[in-house]
Amino acid sequence: MPVKLGKDTARVLLICGLVSFLAFLVAFFYYRHKNRSADPRVREAVRWLDRSDELISSGKTMEAMRILDSASHIFNALPAYDGSYEHGIIHNNRCSALLMTALYDSSLLAVEKERLLRLARAYADTSLHIYDRWMETWEGLGKAEILQRLSPGFEDLKGDYSSRRLDAMLQNRTDQIEMAKMETPRRMSVAYTNLGTICRHSEEPDSALYFFQKALELWKHNRTAASNLEVLKGGKPVKPGVIESLFPPDKYKTE
Repeated sequence: MPVKLGKDTARVLLICGLVSFLAFLVAFFYYRHKNRSADPRVREAVRWLDRSDELISSGKTMEAMRILDSASHIFNALPAYDGSYEHGIIHNNRCSALLMTALYDSSLLAVEKERLLRLARAYADTSLHIYDRWMETWEGLGKAEILQRLSPGFEDLKGDYSSRRLDAMLQNRTDQIEMAKMETPRRMSVAYTNLGTICRHSEEPDSALYFFQKALELWKHNRTAASNLEVLKGGKPVKPGVIESLFPPDKYKTE
């Protein structure tokens, strides 16, 4: 026997359905706009960068290195991305991949582990150098100045896209730069944490101590750096509380 809904229940269900439909429309057009405003020249490289994080976390480090090389090739071929923060991400992800292999591949000989740690350190150093120079260039610029500086790098797209589409791409890249200015200190903190970990496993405790402290200066919510620092001082690893586990700190908050 069919269940009859009361007027109030039917009204609530109708409202819920409309809200869900409107939310779907908003999300659809938002992501459609984001996809259309993304720089098509680097779309695949950005996807590879995101994928490399997943591969490193799952221990597939060699595959991660391969797609990082592919992403690097794309960014290196474009003058608009010369010295961009993406190069810093690529180098530090390479460091993370090699560090994971050095620390967790039990089949490695001592000399092979040492070689991987040295190479990982070189990548971390390079990433920090890129981040430093990038911040010097972009940190003090406002949106109008950023847009003006970016414009020449998109000139080669004029023949393929409308001026409206090109303006959307430039605005999107400007927004990415603005976000990266907030996010880069956290990325630098991660690179310093990698350096601290490398030094800790290379029997350089004083250098490790310095790098972990530097990481926490840049991002005080860096749980990995805080935990390693406590262990280095003879304490126990830092574990997040229940509330912090459920609601981790905003990764963009560096203070």
